[in-house]
Amino acid sequence: MVVDFRTWEQTFQELIQEAKPRATWTLKLDGNLQLDCLAQGWKQYQQRAFGWFRCSSCQRSWASAQVQILCHTYWEHWTSQGQVRMRLFGQRCQKCSWSQYEMPEFSSDSTVRILSNLVQHILKKYYGNGTRKSPEMPVILEVSLEGSHDTANCEACTLGICGQGLKSYMTKPSKSLLPHLKTGNSSPGIGAVYLANQAKNQSAEAKEAKGSGYEKLGPSRDPDPLNICVFILLLVFIVVKCFTSE
Repeated sequence: MVVDFRTWEQTFQELIQEAKPRATWTLKLDGNLQLDCLAQGWKQYQQRAFGWFRCSSCQRSWASAQVQILCHTYWEHWTSQGQVRMRLFGQRCQKCSWSQYEMPEFSSDSTVRILSNLVQHILKKYYGNGTRKSPEMPVILEVSLEGSHDTANCEACTLGICGQGLKSYMTKPSKSLLPHLKTGNSSPGIGAVYLANQAKNQSAEAKEAKGSGYEKLGPSRDPDPLNICVFILLLVFIVVKCFTSE
């Protein structure tokens, strides 16, 4: 299960109240949200995050930087009241033949990042006049990842809405979190470094592809005998032509 959503609601309220103290917003989970299927007056926001999964059958755990999050937002101008409906997309275990889509878990840092980006979207879409715009926070890699995104077991990919094309970025994992992967501990923990301390960013696609490698080139082919014969004949012709001209 995803982390206690009451914590998400509390953090969301703190962030939105800090930006707009007199505004009233609610945040709710909705597993029925569909991409580009909105009621009149609603707006859409999609982002991805780093999350953790655990198979309910074999207890295998894995991490992903392609956890898709879809939000529909609505704001009533006259009452200054807003609503957010959020859907978290799951992933299936690679090892189990009949595995179900498991819901993601997030560290504290990832939770803050997700909700901060959501609040920035709200400020931009509904309070744009005179509001200082901040860039979207990048994805933090909490552990090193190898290989490409497992599209076959991604719920968002199956539905055709996986946001691999989104222009978001990822930072390198903190060294303090690498033992988490080595020990096989499935709990995400809250030791991820904050975004402000990261000096360099890398694209999510380039980082996830790291370690997949390339095929080594095979040995070079031997020269074609026919080409050698043609070359020799051409050389003989040139020599004969030179002597004849003299």
